[in-house]
Amino acid sequence: MYTKSIFRASAFALLMALAAGPAAARSADETPPDTLCTVIGTAARYLGTTVTVRGVASSAGKVTLLSDAECKGSVSLTLDDGGTRKRDIASFKRAVASNGAQATATVSGRFRSTDDAKSPYAIDVYSVRDVVNVQ
Repeated sequence: MYTKSIFRASAFALLMALAAGPAAARSADETPPDTLCTVIGTAARYLGTTVTVRGVASSAGKVTLLSDAECKGSVSLTLDDGGTRKRDIASFKRAVASNGAQATATVSGRFRSTDDAKSPYAIDVYSVRDVVNVQ
């Protein structure tokens, strides 16, 4: 009788640990986004590092920009053609493909400087999540 109670308690604890594992792993992977204004405002601190930012993405021709209305800042997004194998990036590209299309998104990638005076910074995109089309 005593061993039956220990077995039930152990089985319950194991079941709870297995159920909580994916939730704990998911929250550890999802870094809260920095504001684009913070990253641009202190760009020297972020150059060459991986950033996760949220903003409004739009395309004009072959250029995709991520912007923030609060500071009127923007960065270009480099969406590698080899990255189209990744579903999140391919879906994001379709969401902002046409001129005038906009979507809010959380973008993760390497922050770097460019030689372009209009858009002095860019993000080489590794992943995109939470894409919502803007009407």
